[in-house]
Amino acid sequence: MNAVLISLLLAIAAVQPYAVSVEEFLEKECQKGVEKDCEKLADLKVQLVKQKRLQERAVLYGQRINDNGPMLDKKTPDLEGAYPGVMQDHLQSEIAAGEDLTLDEVRLPRCASHYHNHWVNKKLWWPTDDDYKPDWASIYVFIVDHYYGFCLKS
Repeated sequence: MNAVLISLLLAIAAVQPYAVSVEEFLEKECQKGVEKDCEKLADLKVQLVKQKRLQERAVLYGQRINDNGPMLDKKTPDLEGAYPGVMQDHLQSEIAAGEDLTLDEVRLPRCASHYHNHWVNKKLWWPTDDDYKPDWASIYVFIVDHYYGFCLKS
């Protein structure tokens, strides 16, 4: 009995874990004919393209703004001041890619103020690079996420 148990434990330990991405899982389920997973897969692929576009745009924004981003002082970024520009840049990029989007211009100043207060006044930190300067590419992504994930929902 002990030999069987030891053999079983060794067999379990020898099996390498296999990570499956959501995309791989949905592809397999779709191939099996699960219609709802085919729909989820199609939506996921659209979202992955949007995410890639956002990342590329953020890097370009970070390179363009570099050390010239809006600052409150030598080390503190003006996130409230950056917010509208980031969202305008994002909107133009998405429209150029064929998306039908608009900004809520009335809500935008409150969103910018909330975002700035959350990072600078409440958390007392913000994304930085290795030299402790604002990481504008990361800030770009966080601003877009804040706008769609929090601001428009509140």
